[in-house]
Amino acid sequence: MVCNQELISKFPRAKVSYIPEEDAWTLEEEYCYEDKIKGTKIILHKGFSFDLSSIPRFLWIICGTHELSLEAPLIHDFMYMSKGGKKMYFNQKPILGNIETKEIFYSRKEADKLFRKMMQEAGVSKWRGLFGYMGVRLFGGMYWKPNQKVVDNLTMAVN
Repeated sequence: MVCNQELISKFPRAKVSYIPEEDAWTLEEEYCYEDKIKGTKIILHKGFSFDLSSIPRFLWIICGTHELSLEAPLIHDFMYMSKGGKKMYFNQKPILGNIETKEIFYSRKEADKLFRKMMQEAGVSKWRGLFGYMGVRLFGGMYWKPNQKVVDNLTMAVN
């Protein structure tokens, strides 16, 4: 069994569509997630585009991209694109999302922990959640770090 049905009914669901030409998923309507641990409300707007889970194809036999929920990768992709809410642009395009609580940002570790927490809330099995979490902890740095200097410079300029 992939999901815990009791948890699924309590978890806010995102409405998305898949665009094969872009190999991307797109939000069809605004999606909000409240992180009670950090006290933030993450809002992603209609049109936000994400790649779901970047699991290498050879590992799909263990865990497919769709088996880590839809919403956890959605928020996690936003976190990585925006460097925890600090950046407003990704690949020179505006990011269609924000953290409503001003001046509260996420570190990479916090973003990864939120990913794991959201998978649990969505009813993803423990072993799949651990698989996804370990994947982002081990390999996510290469996606987070390329623009880290830009984020650091932006943060210093604001302060």
